Parts: sequence; structure tokens; C-alpha cells
Amino acid sequence: MQQLWRVVVDFVPFVLRLFTNPRQLVRSLDWDDPAELQRLSLYLLIGLAILVLAFSDNRVLAEAERPLLSTYKGVVMRAHDTSWDWLEPVYSPLNVSQQEAKRLWDTLLTTGFLAFTFLASLLAMAVVVRLRTWRFGLGWRQALGTALLGYLAGASCLALSLVPLTQLLICRHCFVRLILYIFLNLAGWTYLGFYSLADWGERPMRWPAHLGKSLLYGLAQYLIAFVIFLALIAAVIPL
Repeated sequence: MQQLWRVVVDFVPFVLRLFTNPRQLVRSLDWDDPAELQRLSLYLLIGLAILVLAFSDNRVLAEAERPLLSTYKGVVMRAHDTSWDWLEPVYSPLNVSQQEAKRLWDTLLTTGFLAFTFLASLLAMAVVVRLRTWRFGLGWRQALGTALLGYLAGASCLALSLVPLTQLLICRHCFVRLILYIFLNLAGWTYLGFYSLADWGERPMRWPAHLGKSLLYGLAQYLIAFVIFLALIAAVIPL
């Protein structure tokens, strides 16, 4: 219990290092110690729990005439009301009406479904880790540990990018929010690739080249994991 409490207390400093000094963080970890991987797993669970609680709302809002903007689900519902002319081309190939789309998000943004979503994405990342250990001969602790680091940083950035996206639908001329949405997605892919490349010991002489390589490698990992994620989650998406 004392060790668990220490992990919780150290979570905030760990997250700050995760985003501000990733290279030093990777070098400070002892991959030969099994407890290190357990600690990283606990940090990941805490981070994902925070994201689930922040984005989920178990109230039924699809039928609400004017949902409050106090939760992310309320923002999404309001966006479907005020900006359906922008969203309709996205749903029309699926033959989904405005009310059906709202009922869909009413289920997608529940605590249980978001938890399953992160579970499916974790399983997808596990497949990517197996490909990395097989292709590059990495130790599984090192490959899995850096994948957990990249996943936590990447998932946080990608989740936060949805906030300015929904705000953009409500405020159509807020170009700063669109730029922020694009930046957070690029940052998420870069963090994912950066932590993956860190265990190779590769670092080009110039930081722009290293960041560019991290972005491309992170995007490749993201696309592979996303395809696997869709395959896992397609069967349970409410229609």
C-alpha cells in the first residue's frame, strides 16, 4: 500500500518529465528491474483513468433540447445541434441521421465504452510492440516500457486534441483552435515515435531531423495500431 501511494504521489512529476524531458526519462529507467515496468504500468493506468473520467458522462443527452456544456459529451451534443451542416457529409455515407448520431455519441462517451476503447488500443499497441521486438531484436521489457511511455503521451495529446475540434464546430471561425487541434495530433504522433526510437540508441546530429523521424515513425505505429483497434472495436460499436 505504501508503494502504491508513492506511485500516486510521484505521478505528476513523472508526467512533467514525460512531456518535457523524454530523452533523460528513458535514460534514467532501469529496464532490468521488473518493478520498473510495473511502475510504468501503474502510471499508465492512472493516466488513462483520468482521461476516461474527464471525457465520459453516463447521462443520456441525445434527447436534450439544449445540453449543458459542463461536460465533453454536452459539448459534442451541442456541436451536433449547431453545426450539423458541417457534420452531415461525415455521416451521410453511413446513412446516419442527426438524431442517430447523437444517440451513437451518447453511448460512445460513457465510462464503460471509453474504458473498452482504451483497452482495445492497448491491445493494438501490444501487437506493435511484438513487431518491434521481432524486427529489431529488442528486449520485451524495453520495448514494452517505451511503448507504454509513448502510448501515455500520445493518447493524452490525441485525446486533448478533440477538445478544440468540438469547440471549432461551435465557433466556426476560431482558427487558433484548428491550429491547436493539428498541433496536438502532430505532438501525439511525435511523442509515440520519439519514445520508440529512444530504445534503439539512434539520435541524428540535428534535433529537427530526429523530430521528423520520430513523427514519421510514430505516425506509422499509430496507423498500424488504429487498424487493429478498429478491428477490435467494430463489433461492439452501437448501430
